[in-house]
Amino acid sequence: MKNFGMDTRQLEDAVARLGEMLDEHKRMGELPEVLQDAVSESLMHRFEYTTEMAWKTAKRYLTEVEGYDNAVGPKTVMRICGELGLLDPEKWFLYLEARQNISHDYSGSKTKAVLDAVDEFYAEARRFLEVLKGRVGWLATPEAFRANIMKRYEVVRKAGY
Repeated sequence: MKNFGMDTRQLEDAVARLGEMLDEHKRMGELPEVLQDAVSESLMHRFEYTTEMAWKTAKRYLTEVEGYDNAVGPKTVMRICGELGLLDPEKWFLYLEARQNISHDYSGSKTKAVLDAVDEFYAEARRFLEVLKGRVGWLATPEAFRANIMKRYEVVRKAGY
């Protein structure tokens, strides 16, 4: 979705690609071990990329739509988004930590923990994207923006302000 003031396409693509690889990961039981490893590594890469796109898109939302300062890190961004009802910050803190823990090392128990939780992450990423798109949908086109402003104006006018 290209929005007049906010573009969510990179996050949409990242979430879609994560979902595709998650489906492949669920069906990989019949593959040789070397291919199973490749599918798992690809899924881990998609997890990392989607996590990165999610927090960066959230940061853009906070700066471009909500007017927050641009100089904030991932945890602060997710905390503020939680306060705004966009996502569950505690879950996202865990995803950010997991992303940091597996960066460039897809072996060991940390990777297994991410693979075990990737279904939940995918659902949370999709939910965040849908909530975000709902918040910025009125920015989708100049016409939608104008219509939303007029609707808000009517509410304020009827309230007697």
